[in-house]
Amino acid sequence: MAGASQNLSHKQSQRLALTPQLTQSLKVLAMNSQELELFIEESLESNPLLEMEQVKESVVGEGVSGNKKDSDWQETDGGDRWDNMYQNNRGFDSGEEIEQQWQDEQSLSDSLHEQIAQQPMDEQERDIAHAIIDSLEDDGYFRASVEEVLSGLDDKTVKKSKIIEVLECVVQELEPSGIGARDLTECLLLQIPDADSSAMLVRQMLLYHADILTDDVALLQAMQCDIETLDAARALLRRLDPFPGHGLRGQENIYVQPELIFRLVNKKIEIEVPRSGWRGLKISGQWSGQKWTGSDRKFMDSANQEAKWLLQALDQRSDTLMKVGLCLAKRQRLFLEHGILGLKPLTLQDVAEEVGLHESTISRVTNGKYAQTPLGLIELRRFFSAGLPTRGGGLISVFRVQQRVKTLIESEPLGNPISDQAISERLQAEGIEIARRTVAKYREQLGLPPSSQRRRTAKARLTQKRR
Repeated sequence: MAGASQNLSHKQSQRLALTPQLTQSLKVLAMNSQELELFIEESLESNPLLEMEQVKESVVGEGVSGNKKDSDWQETDGGDRWDNMYQNNRGFDSGEEIEQQWQDEQSLSDSLHEQIAQQPMDEQERDIAHAIIDSLEDDGYFRASVEEVLSGLDDKTVKKSKIIEVLECVVQELEPSGIGARDLTECLLLQIPDADSSAMLVRQMLLYHADILTDDVALLQAMQCDIETLDAARALLRRLDPFPGHGLRGQENIYVQPELIFRLVNKKIEIEVPRSGWRGLKISGQWSGQKWTGSDRKFMDSANQEAKWLLQALDQRSDTLMKVGLCLAKRQRLFLEHGILGLKPLTLQDVAEEVGLHESTISRVTNGKYAQTPLGLIELRRFFSAGLPTRGGGLISVFRVQQRVKTLIESEPLGNPISDQAISERLQAEGIEIARRTVAKYREQLGLPPSSQRRRTAKARLTQKRR
């Protein structure tokens, strides 16, 4: 039997140890405004060296403000309020706390069901309408399949065509406008007021020119209009809400405070980190000069260190938010100006590299936080979008490619549908590197049937017309 042997070896490794200061900094960075204010209240109760001083009401323009030369974006740190986020893109009223109530699930859901209950229709249509409302997603879109709605109905004689009829003629007529849309284009089209002089032009832009919406030269040539008419149409487009549900499946009475505010002023984008309830937090001078001994000294030293760490973490949080806001304003200017159709490809890694922070830090800054924009109150994560490579070495957002796929399918000749392979070749000819299977995936995400099914549908319609 071989004897046991013992060997000694050295192994070198690296390990990141999170200090209490770094742990607290990351914790504060990940909190939204509501969570942070609750955390500050708890810290004030547990730490005798922390106190809150009364912050004087600020006036417009007060605070840290700076303009970047030769740039169309700037930062402010004032206490003003978003006054009118859709019309004229004016500023904020000073002296008021910024707080936006996010529509809660109960009130909006009840409102939709109540509207259905008050409208004259037969019981079958009413049941279908209630089922469709229950199937809407958080943003108010209808992305469920017709089969899913049918499976939830007691009446098994309902046909698929009846579901579509109730969706388009009943649910999509409810308030707020845009509810029940199946995609972004339909959502925006449902909201266009017929009385507006720019209504027809905006419909044409969405239906036929979505792929060049942010290109002034190409759009002016395609629309055959002057720049003033185009500006008026874009102003109407900016007033449309791409997310009419506003948290349809959220909890009740959720109040959302924006972490960042983006304003369009004289064709420039201003960024603001709004004042919050913790801006008056400071270390109290009440105990200065007091001599402590024993356990009391140990406790007060620890409280003093924690108070300094907290104040540093709060300052770092504000600085990081401003850096991220400036980056988003530069990279997604078209998104802020023209709405979601102007969204460009942008990842967390892109922002991290530009602001000099780690990708995980950018994730903490943007996760679960909101921004006030000309589009309304939206999640920061909506500034990010995956992209596809173009022949010139750039990227184009997935959303714009999806809209291009939809435009090509909707403009195909009746009875002669375009295949996924043909769409792929057409997009490649336009400089977008995309495979056939990717086109098929985007088409399915848009809820569009394959070319074979579209051909059968067109043939059936032609046969029905002849009869």
